[in-house]
Amino acid sequence: MSEIDDLVRRAIDTVTAIARTAARFATRVLLFTLVVCVGGFLLGVAALSDGARTVWIVLGIVFGSIAIGGAFVARWRVGSVRRHVPELADEIRSLIGQGQGAGRTVVETFVVDNDVAGGPSSPGGDAPGSGSAIVLTRRMYGFRDAVGSGLESSARLSAAVTALTSFPALILAAIAISFVFGFLGFFFLIALAL
Repeated sequence: MSEIDDLVRRAIDTVTAIARTAARFATRVLLFTLVVCVGGFLLGVAALSDGARTVWIVLGIVFGSIAIGGAFVARWRVGSVRRHVPELADEIRSLIGQGQGAGRTVVETFVVDNDVAGGPSSPGGDAPGSGSAIVLTRRMYGFRDAVGSGLESSARLSAAVTALTSFPALILAAIAISFVFGFLGFFFLIALAL
């Protein structure tokens, strides 16, 4: 069982290190998004006339909510990975245990080399060839039973995978929209100065 515990410990260490780094980055992006989107929105409200101001308010609220909400959801999801480490470790241990129950599979590959000097396939040789054989062996865990049963009993593992795979898209959307707010805010600031 120490082999399984070692695998679980390495998996948890890797996942928590990634989640810790992502959480720090998401916190910075969330603060940046809040400042830029709220600042750009307020500058637009102050700089635009009545008709354009109404359109700006609607668009600013919609896109600002998408940017701030995306950064918040990304931060919340990666933070939840770190909060639920014991449950995540139990689910990984259970998944590896299911794969261990399927037994080990030994794969053997035989490589035969008949192309030696003086052999039947060599250019001038009627003499019988002396071939060589190499046996390669690999041991693998079989996860067929674990994959076949699905991950219904692994809610925390599914949530961790979702958090880490959706993180880049959420952060990218928040940063892109923030840059648009910042760009427009710069022009609103110039309009207010004139």
